This record gives sequence, structure tokens and C-alpha cells, in this order.
Amino acid sequence: MDTPERPALVRELEREFNRLFVRRRFNALQLARRIDPEIEPASYSVLATLQNEGPARMTSIARHLGIGKPTLSRQLTTLVSRGWVSKETDPADGRAQTVSLTAEGRERLETAQQERADRYLMMLQAWSQDEIETLSTLVAKLNRTYAEHDPAGPGLPRSDQDPQGSAQPSAGDGAAIGDE
Repeated sequence: MDTPERPALVRELEREFNRLFVRRRFNALQLARRIDPEIEPASYSVLATLQNEGPARMTSIARHLGIGKPTLSRQLTTLVSRGWVSKETDPADGRAQTVSLTAEGRERLETAQQERADRYLMMLQAWSQDEIETLSTLVAKLNRTYAEHDPAGPGLPRSDQDPQGSAQPSAGDGAAIGDE
């Protein structure tokens, strides 16, 4: 049911998304800096993926994040050197490695996440609970719509995943990938 106003509304929505994505990138940088001033925001994404997914092979992590293995390898080198992730030989395939979040990595990540959650609570203080719930519901619906159309290809959360964005392991992957 297209109306003459619909294209203008969609363009305005796109402008607002662009503003939101710029803020999201800035917030990711701030969050990464809270964990360690020397790490890149992509390292935060790796830590968060391991927190939510559990131990996984590099190929699974790279696909899940939509990045290449060389980029992931760079991030993992930094995270391993800081003691926040570990690499172990995969018991199912001695040629592969499984990457895991260490206790120290989990602690740093959770501290930064709590600071971010506290900030969101403060920012949304003037919002009613219904407004927050409505926004959450609509964003979840938008994520499902994106997944149904699958514009980004494999590796990103799809519609066959739970509302938390869980990425199910692909049949040919063999990695332990769970929730995101």
C-alpha cells in the first residue's frame, strides 16, 4: 500500500539511519577505548561475538562478522597478546584452531558493556517504558526484514535465528556458533 508520501518517509528514515550509524560507529570506538585505548572497534566486535557465541573457529567468526580472515587474524593477534582471547587446537580437526574468550577478556568486556548500558539508561530516562518497548519491537522487526531479504549474504544473522540474533552453525562449518 504505497502512498505518495511513502518515498519521502523512506528517504527521511534513511537519513535518520545514517545519523544513527555514525553515532553507532563513534560509540563502538568509545566502547573499544574503554576496554583498552590501543584496540580498534573491530576488536570489540570479536570479543562480543565470542562472548555471545562461545568458542568458534576463525572462519566462523570472520563470516559472522562479515570480515576477511586477514582482518580477523590482525584483531586476534592483538587480543591474544593482551590475554583476552586464547587459541586452542580444535579437538575435532587438529588442523584448525578454536578461539575462546578468556576470563580477563570477559571481565573487561562486561565492564565496558555495563558502562554502556548505564549510559543508555541515563539517555533514555525521559522515555516511557512503552516508547522503549515500541522502539525495541520495531528495531527487531527491521532486523527480521533485513534478514528475510538477506542483503548482506551469508555470515550475518538471518531470519531463522532467535530474536537475540543467534547465528546457527552452518552445516559445513563444524564450529560452535550460538547466540549473538
